[in-house]
Amino acid sequence: MPRRRLCPDSPFEEAVAAWMTDLGAAQPSPHTLAGYRRDLVGIARRLAEIESVDELRVADLDRSALRAAFASWAADHAAASVRRAHSAWSGLFDFLVAEGVLDGSVMAAIPKPKTPTTLPRSIRSRDAVGRLLATAAVPDPRARHPWPARDLAVAATFCVTGIREAEAVGLDVGSLQGEPGARRLEVFGKGRKQRPVPIDASLETVLDRYLDERRDRSLPGDDLDHPATPLLVDVRGRRLSVDQVRYLVERLYVRAGIRSQVPPGALVHALRHTFATSALEAGADVVELQELLGHASLETTRRYLSATAQGLRHVISGHPSQSAVRAVLDSVADTSSARERPRPLSPPGS
Repeated sequence: MPRRRLCPDSPFEEAVAAWMTDLGAAQPSPHTLAGYRRDLVGIARRLAEIESVDELRVADLDRSALRAAFASWAADHAAASVRRAHSAWSGLFDFLVAEGVLDGSVMAAIPKPKTPTTLPRSIRSRDAVGRLLATAAVPDPRARHPWPARDLAVAATFCVTGIREAEAVGLDVGSLQGEPGARRLEVFGKGRKQRPVPIDASLETVLDRYLDERRDRSLPGDDLDHPATPLLVDVRGRRLSVDQVRYLVERLYVRAGIRSQVPPGALVHALRHTFATSALEAGADVVELQELLGHASLETTRRYLSATAQGLRHVISGHPSQSAVRAVLDSVADTSSARERPRPLSPPGS
């Protein structure tokens, strides 16, 4: 049944439902859609002189009413919640403008808290990654069924690709594509956006050895010739969950003696941050890094520049222009010294 065309007199909830349907084409997660709906309805309930959301019409969404509603919302919600609600309402207005229901969006006139600048929570120890990988290659003495080849495959994937934990557990055997020596992982990120992540020969070898050993184990129902078979599995051949990955990585931190070096609240994600900061320190381009990490905004990737300030200062100090500046300064210093040097006294009668 075709959707009824929206107009300024359309019920607010009908406009929300239409936007949600339109968003569905991009395949956002159910949590994202549910969060948008909560923020839209929460603000709508605070609109001035509106007793019930059922009575709210699109035409009621004027600037002054929304400013008052957002001010009320900000009084008892965290800044992050206000920013998220602002994003949801901006998306709704953009949709209504695109559909020809409204002439423009009022959201530019609705203030929102600034996004705080936070440094990425990376592991700053230089040898942390090496110690982690070396530990993963050795059987865990506490594990009932140790599988170091699998543990190394998990750890190495995070360390040399920087993918998210949810992206890693979503990988299938068919995600590993390309010819030997030019392999890549086809990763599905946020919003089900797909991106290729190239891998080098070292990770390719780690994954190949893991898959060869897995084939020898003859796990029940484990069909490595089917592209939809999970890539990272437990000892029973079932896809690893996010919780299992977190436990595995934390055990590696503890066994490697680097648990105290991992920033609070950044367990597996610390490896992603560490990959990004190390890549920039090694000379990676921030735009290329954005593509590798799957960031929608370049500003998100730019945060890593602050974390690599020391490395960037090293690059700046070695730039050829710096040598020219230093040469000029030396010349100026020499000239100044010559001016300030006292003249020898002339002999009497000269």
